[in-house]
Amino acid sequence: MLGWLRKQTDDLFGRSGQWARVRREHLEQEPACIACGRDDELEVHHVVPYHIDKALECAPANLCSMCHECHLSIAHAYNWKTWRPDVRRLAQMIRSSEVRR
Repeated sequence: MLGWLRKQTDDLFGRSGQWARVRREHLEQEPACIACGRDDELEVHHVVPYHIDKALECAPANLCSMCHECHLSIAHAYNWKTWRPDVRRLAQMIRSSEVRR
């Protein structure tokens, strides 16, 4: 069911035909959230949103794994219409502070 829903969403938002494969391969390479380390509820975040630059949609350097909570809070500042180009730096700062606790 989830695969079907993801495909419908991808089609609705005009995703590349390569996206499902790229997403799967990315999650195999980076199987945990870059901010908190969780390995569940993972999403693949585009550093530069694909609606801004479609050429970067499947570019590995433009992707990072984030759990749903970190994706919304860190990458989008609780607003799906915003995005932070420094998301990796922010995630690293959070990850570093979590490790020190």
